[in-house]
Amino acid sequence: MQDTIHLENPSLTPQPRRRKAPRRRSKNLMAYGLILPSLVFLLAIVVYPLSVGLLEGFRYHNRLQPWLTAFNGVDNFVQAWNDNQVWLALRTSFVMVVGIVAVSYGLGLVAGLLLNHKFRLRGFYRALILVPWVVPPVVAFISWQWMLNDQSGMINQILLKTGLIDSPILWLADSKLAMVSIIVVGVWSRFPFMMITILAALSSIPDDVSEAAAIDGASRFQIFRHITFPMILPVSVIATLLQAIWTFNDFGLPFVLTGGGPANSTTPLILLSYKEAFQRFNIGYGTTLAIISMVLMLALGAVYLRMQRREGVYE
Repeated sequence: MQDTIHLENPSLTPQPRRRKAPRRRSKNLMAYGLILPSLVFLLAIVVYPLSVGLLEGFRYHNRLQPWLTAFNGVDNFVQAWNDNQVWLALRTSFVMVVGIVAVSYGLGLVAGLLLNHKFRLRGFYRALILVPWVVPPVVAFISWQWMLNDQSGMINQILLKTGLIDSPILWLADSKLAMVSIIVVGVWSRFPFMMITILAALSSIPDDVSEAAAIDGASRFQIFRHITFPMILPVSVIATLLQAIWTFNDFGLPFVLTGGGPANSTTPLILLSYKEAFQRFNIGYGTTLAIISMVLMLALGAVYLRMQRREGVYE
């Protein structure tokens, strides 16, 4: 009787499952085919140069002595460890990072606090302060180089005509003033980023918190110290770390303004790597210095990502 029912009603008979594997496999092949050009492009412009660069760091390769090119292990790193120029370049990089980031944060904090209040033409001043950040860096640095020129620069001309100085100031030819000039130009071009970041953090603070503290008798300084600053501190730390990475890796600022001079007093590690590779033609040693810079950048990047995870950016 059951056999008769199955024969009369085929829908009751068990049907074999359809195989979806070929269709899924074809979809996967199509997806891989679509990302293959991007993957090849990424390998060509990132992975291959990085691999070649890492290998160059472990070779003696001088363009003036190509017949002596050979694998030398960690000799380049030992040479960098014993090279006084490398330590001077690291100190210069540290001074640049601390000076530019610290002053940029201070100015950005003050500007953010001022522009967080409502007043007439506030939008205009916000846009005006962003101008140094949106100007192309090379254009800005060349303009500053002209203004800081000791003979024909606009700054010295104004100071001479107003009688504030008797002789031109060597802004870019004196070792101490050259570093100060680099820090000033770096702060000018970077503090708008700090300002807009801090302003965004200030805008996220509820007004009720500050109003309640003011009703309880807290002064403006006490509100800033105990309420405002602790609430913008996480964003401030992340912005500071990001700014430090950018400043440490900034090649254009010292290269355009001073070229690393005078007497290598403004040569950071990234610029020293360029000089060794493309001016002294010591490709292997220059690449080693670039690897050292990359390792330091990776360390700062790891701290940056850890701070982001701690603040729940990726959650």
